[in-house]
Amino acid sequence: MGRAIKIIVIVILAIVVLLAAAIFVVTQVIDPNDFKPQIEEQARQNANLDLSIPGDLSWQFWPSLGVSLGRTEARIADEEELFAALDNASVSVAVWPLLLGKVEMDGVLVDGLEVNLREDQQGGNWERIGPQNDASPDQTEGDEQTAEGGEEGSTLDIPLTIPSVDITNGRISYRNATDGTDIRVEHFNFNARDVSLDQPFPLEMSLRYQDQSDMRVDLNLKTTLAANLDANHFVLNPMVLDANIAGATTQPVDVHLEQALEVNLEEDSANLTGLVLQAAGTRTTGEARITGLTGDLVVAGKLDTEPFNLNTVLKTLGEPAIETRDDSALNKVAMSATLSGPANSVIAKPLTITLDDSTINGSAGLQNLETGKIVFDLSMDKILLDQYLPPESPSSEDKPATTGGDAGKSGGTANLTEAELIPVETLRPLLLDGKLRIGHLTFEQIEASDLSFAVSAANGVLKLTQASGKTLNGDFSASGTLDVAGKTPRISARTKVNRMQIQPIAKMAMKDDLATGLFSMDGSFNASGNSQKALVESAKGNLNLGLADGTVRGLNLYNTLVGGINDTLGGLKGLTALIPDQQSGKLPSVLSEDTKIIDLTSKTRLDKQVAYLESLDATLEKGSLSGNGWFNVLTQQFDMHIGMKSPELDGGKYLGDATWPLRCQGSLESSPAKWCGPDRDGFRKIAQQAATNAAKGKLKDKLGIDAEGDTTEEVLKNAAGQKAREEIEKQRDKLNEKLGDKLKGLFN
Repeated sequence: MGRAIKIIVIVILAIVVLLAAAIFVVTQVIDPNDFKPQIEEQARQNANLDLSIPGDLSWQFWPSLGVSLGRTEARIADEEELFAALDNASVSVAVWPLLLGKVEMDGVLVDGLEVNLREDQQGGNWERIGPQNDASPDQTEGDEQTAEGGEEGSTLDIPLTIPSVDITNGRISYRNATDGTDIRVEHFNFNARDVSLDQPFPLEMSLRYQDQSDMRVDLNLKTTLAANLDANHFVLNPMVLDANIAGATTQPVDVHLEQALEVNLEEDSANLTGLVLQAAGTRTTGEARITGLTGDLVVAGKLDTEPFNLNTVLKTLGEPAIETRDDSALNKVAMSATLSGPANSVIAKPLTITLDDSTINGSAGLQNLETGKIVFDLSMDKILLDQYLPPESPSSEDKPATTGGDAGKSGGTANLTEAELIPVETLRPLLLDGKLRIGHLTFEQIEASDLSFAVSAANGVLKLTQASGKTLNGDFSASGTLDVAGKTPRISARTKVNRMQIQPIAKMAMKDDLATGLFSMDGSFNASGNSQKALVESAKGNLNLGLADGTVRGLNLYNTLVGGINDTLGGLKGLTALIPDQQSGKLPSVLSEDTKIIDLTSKTRLDKQVAYLESLDATLEKGSLSGNGWFNVLTQQFDMHIGMKSPELDGGKYLGDATWPLRCQGSLESSPAKWCGPDRDGFRKIAQQAATNAAKGKLKDKLGIDAEGDTTEEVLKNAAGQKAREEIEKQRDKLNEKLGDKLKGLFN
């Protein structure tokens, strides 16, 4: 028995020695470089690649059996550009387990891998890799059977564990000549230990990504992979990813991601659990399940972003902080979202966003992942806009020069820029459909409620289909369109204001308590161009304005009228009795410095930067107005011709229904008391007409003469002529002299 065992041991040792000797002979006697021509020929026939192996092929004998490959280059057949290359690679198996009938990989190393992918209108260069001849039906059928798991394509049944797989210093580039894409992946390193298809194994990967937009991402991934190839089931748990992203923001951003990722290709699904995303001072947690990875994508899950300070985030990104009047503004921004929606969309519903003391609820997301259409339907409870306004500071802007006459009508455009104002290329492909409601809003101490807005965008046309709300005891509505589909952007808008208190608006616009009353407006305008200057110079529109129960502070048109009348009539002797019920011949002024308006309506036409007041009709507490003029919306200069009637002069025997002309001109920045004054020439003409009428009346009453004439002198001459003809036969010269003396005494 002992002899038999001894013989068996000797036989086994002999076999081992013979196998070892055979391996030694193969590795030492046979030169693998002799097989280069055959390898290159096979690459040409089966892969359509011109393979060049300038480096050496070499055997490794102990303690591992393997082969190493030196510098190797591959080019697509008949092309000069390098498709792929590597500096060296090696594959080895442990010798001793191999002698015992076991296959144990010792390691795989690939160093200096380089791949150059190119694409143009004819397709990608990688599509030209593989056999270029049409395969025979028998061969195709055989390939299909192999792919389906036939006998020739049976999987490897022996257990396989690889202690290490290393890919170092890899480089991959992709260029698309059609759209200009230029992507480079450099410093690609991959390391896996104890690689097995039966047990989870750790792996690490790092790379640098760069593209044509100067975006750069340095990425490091650490995870443990469990792979079931038969079930197409892969689990990465835990998975930790750290990245440094540069080019998207002023300063590079560090991103840290932790999660467990499970991918099941058979079910076409992926699960993300335990998600923790930290970036630029924000922290988001959540989970998600994705189905339809290769078809109609469906996403479900939940994300929560913890409260963060927006200015802190901006500082991390290298962007300037948003300066606000309230230092506590933007200190608390948070989000909670439940991901849902139909296939091929990602919708956050319900969605809750917290902005300091404001809360926004509703839904938002991408309605269609293919078209990128954005949809939202949101409601905000309240917001105090004042705290988000820029800090107040002394104005350093140059005020427009005050000029009179028509010079102010065309001024103001010199300060307008011709720089591009509307991001046309960004807006043209935009697809949008959204609604926003705000319960209560405060802006510059003006409160508004029940605000509703609706916007849409498609085919290069952006529409504000609704903008409405209640404010200042009135309400407003508006709509507008921005059309960027053509070469030149076009803007149109329609606005309606109904009986809104004008006082807060006037104080906000002119920094002065200038006017009170109920303001109404119905207007439309349009413009075209893509700069401030172009839009202003092409602006056209129409406005119907109204003011009821109003007051213009610091401007008393009645006193302006009274002063002009008193000055004009007081300078003409004998006309002191023209003013009814005023024996002194003077109208009394009122103590108020304001003008009270019972009702006012006007029609205005906008052309470029000038609003032309085509008609103005107003009923005042003391008098009435009518007029026209213009107002430059850029320089705030104006020039208006106003006709005013006074109730104290109505029914006057000689003044009749006179309309007294006033001239209002200047700038809104000047004192209202200096805006308006009497039109001296116009007042003088009215006074002269009144004197003429008075002369006719007195001649009729006292002398019975119906004198004619447009002026007093003409009337006197005409009356004298009539009287002279009656007494010409008596005493022509004497009568004329006496009559002249009497008339002169009458009007002295």
